[in-house]
Amino acid sequence: MGSVTRLALLAGALALTVTACGNKDSAPPLPSLGPTVTPKTPGTATPALDQYTLRSDLLDVSQLPAGFTALDDPPPGNTGGAGAKTDPAPCAKVLAEIGTQAPGAVAQVAAQFAGSNFASVDIDAASYANGGAAQAFSTAQGLLAGCTKYSGRDADNTNVEFRLGGLDQPQAGDGSTSFQVRTTSEGMTLYTDVTIVLVGSTVVQIAYSDSKEPDPQQLTAMTAAQVRKLQGAAGP
Repeated sequence: MGSVTRLALLAGALALTVTACGNKDSAPPLPSLGPTVTPKTPGTATPALDQYTLRSDLLDVSQLPAGFTALDDPPPGNTGGAGAKTDPAPCAKVLAEIGTQAPGAVAQVAAQFAGSNFASVDIDAASYANGGAAQAFSTAQGLLAGCTKYSGRDADNTNVEFRLGGLDQPQAGDGSTSFQVRTTSEGMTLYTDVTIVLVGSTVVQIAYSDSKEPDPQQLTAMTAAQVRKLQGAAGP
């Protein structure tokens, strides 16, 4: 489920329970993005993962924070969260699946999980041959600097505003970058914390969304668990 769709559901639910004067997002400005991360470049001998292996290597519900349930896998080619029209246009790829941001993957998969009060976890991964994963990571990271503030319209022509900023997370895998996105429409805000991490021939994106600011330590734990699973190490 895209962030715009989730925001629409959130707005509809809150409209039944709160007054308009209490809905405005009054959060302080987001922090600046961190420095550009130069990932380790795995050798071309690192093989790309096939579709089945890659899907089995994504986190399952037992490795997520308590209270989440697994949803059906989304169809490939998720176009992200900016809606039918985005300004600037390249920012439509923010939160899109890695395989959409950086085409050419040998395999790409995604998993979705739902929690209480509109919380969600979306994990997608793409695996690349011939050392292409490091370039895919850099492509996804390079998109962010030009998208600290952008806007879109959903299918109903409702305006949606996006703000993107830095998020302090420890380095993981062969290189990682983290950021946060606030998606706002009609006074309602959806908060999303994201880490993109390179692990061998694979790039993974983990997005944790909620109607309140997510606990960044939970994203840290999920990222570490996802890296371990892709590396084949034991443990949750």
